[in-house]
Amino acid sequence: MITTFLPCRLGSERIPNKNTKDFSGVKGGLLTIKLKQLLSVKLIDKIILSSNDPEVLDIGSKLSKEIVLDERPENLALSSTSTDDLIKYIPSIISEGHILWTHTTSPFIVKNLYNEAILTYVKKINDGNNDSLMSVNKIQSYLWFE
Repeated sequence: MITTFLPCRLGSERIPNKNTKDFSGVKGGLLTIKLKQLLSVKLIDKIILSSNDPEVLDIGSKLSKEIVLDERPENLALSSTSTDDLIKYIPSIISEGHILWTHTTSPFIVKNLYNEAILTYVKKINDGNNDSLMSVNKIQSYLWFE
């Protein structure tokens, strides 16, 4: 079983309402785009939309009855919340199967890429050599910081 975990917290500091702000002519913005992408992936069994934002949960509930809504506790939806704390929370809402963790801010990871990633993951799990899969960007240039 593949369950998608889609975290969307309220209170982005750099771009207010970044998950739900209309984007590229799409009402509901990045959230609507991502949920439609995920709903089109046949290899995903369940989608959990985790948020403390009432607008996010409203969009998810109106888009599809297949989307499971998780009203995330406020202490796990702060800009200071660590990824480790969120990871520790996930077993309380996903108790079995495999987890595909994705974000609304990755609108270019589309249906075919999710399918390819899931198939690669399942193959590697069955080979017994791996227990996880992560997408990354290869950077072959200099990174300069102050």
